[in-house]
Amino acid sequence: MDQAVDRVDLPCAVGLREQDGGPVRIRSVSAAADPRYVDFEVDLQSLAGRVVTEGLPIVESADRGVLSVAGGDRRRRPSGAVGVPLAAGPRVFGVLIAFGEPPMGGAEAIGVLEPLAKAFVPFVVTALEADMAKRKAETDALTELPNRRGFDRALRRVGGGPAALVAIDIDHFKKVNDTYGHAAGDEALRLLGRLLLSALREGDVAARIGGEEFTVLLPGGDLRLAMEVAERLRVLVESRAFHAPGGERRLTISCGVSAFPYPTAHPENLVAAADAELYQAKRAGRNCVVAARPASPTAVPAGPRAKAVAAPGPPA
Repeated sequence: MDQAVDRVDLPCAVGLREQDGGPVRIRSVSAAADPRYVDFEVDLQSLAGRVVTEGLPIVESADRGVLSVAGGDRRRRPSGAVGVPLAAGPRVFGVLIAFGEPPMGGAEAIGVLEPLAKAFVPFVVTALEADMAKRKAETDALTELPNRRGFDRALRRVGGGPAALVAIDIDHFKKVNDTYGHAAGDEALRLLGRLLLSALREGDVAARIGGEEFTVLLPGGDLRLAMEVAERLRVLVESRAFHAPGGERRLTISCGVSAFPYPTAHPENLVAAADAELYQAKRAGRNCVVAARPASPTAVPAGPRAKAVAAPGPPA
């Protein structure tokens, strides 16, 4: 990718598609590009998506979406771009993108990037195969969410930046398994996975970290946002049914919320703090959201079942 950066004097990225019809995700970015775009799922209507689906190079003006069409993403929105396909024979499996308006002009930039894209193909195919194996190892087979390993990697990507975390546990899940059988329990887990994905913004990470335990990572989020997200999820889960012997059944969840740098002062304590609040939510009767009380009297507005309580601090 360094060659592409040097040739067009713009930050670059590579997006890959594991299979025909599947999503296109950004797999690597150059040093000057926003690192938070790694693992970003590209909107297929955007420049990068159309390069892959149409198999043709595209130059995008500054006022059009490069990776996403809708607004609201917290990452820096690229302004203009040039994209060329990565292809092996008739199959287009990726895109090489230069972010910004090339000083040399769009047509000349395409002429520079296309030979590089062809030269990249053997290396990219190998990298794609390795990436698919890595993604499989980091994915929970039942829910298709990241597993604990995948979640840990997402957490490391946040680094020391602000972030919020929601720890989630299905209430009385053992009773679901014991009463309706493991097939019903699996259906309940899949339902929760789908609901988490449907309710989150691009860039947020929902993961199943074990058993009936899930987490939601909100990069750049704060305590207020995390409580709002957790309460929205709690209401959503309570309103949906899953299939079990004898008819449809409903779930409830308990949620614990933490955020860095406030009120959790150290990023390494983010998970432990959310787990501590989840324990308090269970003690409070389940089917509720609990977060540590901020020092400021202003408040984290709580929904009907959301609570801001003075819970024990996270372990050091």
